[in-house]
Amino acid sequence: MSVIGFDIGTFAAKAVLLTIKGKGSQRQVTLNGLGMSQMPMGVMSQWEEQPQPARTAMGAAMRSLTKLCKLSAGKFAALSLSGDTMIIKKITMPVTTQKELRKSLSLEAEQYIPYPINDVIIDGHILGVDERHGQMSVLLVAARKEVVFNYIQAIALTKTLKPAVIDVDALALYNSYDFIHPDSRENAILVDIGATMVHVTLLHEGSPHTIKEENIGGQRITDDIEDHFEVTMEEAEAIKLGAMAPPNVVETAEIVDRVVSNWKATLERCLDQVRAEIPEYKPHKILLAGGSSHILGLVEEFQNHFHVRTEIFNPLLYVKYNRKKFDPAYLEYIGPQMAVSFGLAIRKVETT
Repeated sequence: MSVIGFDIGTFAAKAVLLTIKGKGSQRQVTLNGLGMSQMPMGVMSQWEEQPQPARTAMGAAMRSLTKLCKLSAGKFAALSLSGDTMIIKKITMPVTTQKELRKSLSLEAEQYIPYPINDVIIDGHILGVDERHGQMSVLLVAARKEVVFNYIQAIALTKTLKPAVIDVDALALYNSYDFIHPDSRENAILVDIGATMVHVTLLHEGSPHTIKEENIGGQRITDDIEDHFEVTMEEAEAIKLGAMAPPNVVETAEIVDRVVSNWKATLERCLDQVRAEIPEYKPHKILLAGGSSHILGLVEEFQNHFHVRTEIFNPLLYVKYNRKKFDPAYLEYIGPQMAVSFGLAIRKVETT
């Protein structure tokens, strides 16, 4: 059964519902609904200290989006985690099967997790096997049980949805890419630029190799423009995205460059980490997603800096939709912001 993919960030909640029929080359994907709503200011950033307001806000956002976008066809919800609430790490383990992995993962993972092992939920995925040395690379994901419980409680507050999947933002973005390009073996770099976080995922031969997060998102640019020019937040956002002429072009460019430099540095560190293990690693393309991927000149900035073909990633361009229901121009604009929601919405729930 289909699930509704909810990407709930600091400033906005986004939802996508898809219908997927068939498999492989015969697969047909149809967009049934999508929407976005604002989150109360400051609530999600205080998640650790005040979980109840965050749960309430999440539940209200999911309930509102389900009703507003007429997503009643989906009874199940898929959400994702990011930031300090979870840990993603590539580790090396003795060779085992995916089925047996969970049994041995807790013992192997304990040395990498700064929390008591009984306080976290652990999962892993085999990335590659070195039969010669009897070792395999595993993508370890761990989330605190308390955080997962809060997400489940937020879903329960909708009174209409059931929890189906708790994923990771960076991996949901990868799932979007892999779903659109299932046979790709390229060394792509996925960069999701959200309001408060930037997620970078480096793919080696089509699979995730390195994942990093940076706690400086597009909102930092908006805040700096707002403070520097003493404009409203709405005006600052418009200036950032090139929808409004800046009071001073040079000073605005300097503000944007300071933050973009942090994003490029994060990507550089990822590349250094991969090349320490795979010296010949060379990316074929960089794909930008998230609301701030629309910053004027950002594609060219990444392309010129890294000398790698850079594009905007919009998964909605690869699905069928009713043109009477969805405006193509709107989907082209909003699609990069829906990449994580899309990656969650392609998950399925098996029922008996």
